[in-house]
Amino acid sequence: MQTFPSTSSHTPASAISMNRPLSTAYVPPDWPGERPKSWRRGFKFKSGISSLLTRSRSVSRPPDAMTDSARLHLASVLRHEKAIILDLRRSQHLLIIEALRRPVVANDLMQPSTNPPTLFMRLYHTRLPWYIDVVPLGNGSYVTLGDLFMTMCQFLAEPIRNDDYYNDELDAGDKEELKRAWEERCNNKKERMEGVKRVDFLRGRYMFLGLARGKNGMWQLRTGKEYP
Repeated sequence: MQTFPSTSSHTPASAISMNRPLSTAYVPPDWPGERPKSWRRGFKFKSGISSLLTRSRSVSRPPDAMTDSARLHLASVLRHEKAIILDLRRSQHLLIIEALRRPVVANDLMQPSTNPPTLFMRLYHTRLPWYIDVVPLGNGSYVTLGDLFMTMCQFLAEPIRNDDYYNDELDAGDKEELKRAWEERCNNKKERMEGVKRVDFLRGRYMFLGLARGKNGMWQLRTGKEYP
């Protein structure tokens, strides 16, 4: 099996292959180097702007009145930068709501993410090749703040697949950027052995800065560098 070109004994690819069954660790593309089918159409690693130009052709779920971002209003904590402090590389349980001036409790996250409440939110980020689809968890009837942050953090914490790294869309420089993001995120051997994760595609812009209305009924995830 291929491994990342590195002198380290704990490279991202070797970690993936050692910790996950072959059936889930590697799903070969239809053709070697082919663009992964799970990526949204038009995504470009180097250019976030160009990745949005063809977005209208890649939406598999058209918006309706109940889910269209143009018809919904975000909860105030999602509209303002730094109203919520969250490093998306870490657990959602470390989330801080600045206005509370106290630790977050479960009830704080029970409020709906939008007004009126919605059953579905599709998020995108210019640096991520995937959409993040958010639905009510458990027996919920609408997407709460808790649903939103749990879904985001768990989605981004997933290890990438081999074809997310070994494809013709990423050149050597791109792969080096991902490897560097992986190295900067990992604090210990256990984290290194878990390999490159989806959040590493954010490449340094991992602090949550809120959401904004996007085109085609979607929501744009806004992130930035570490707070000063």
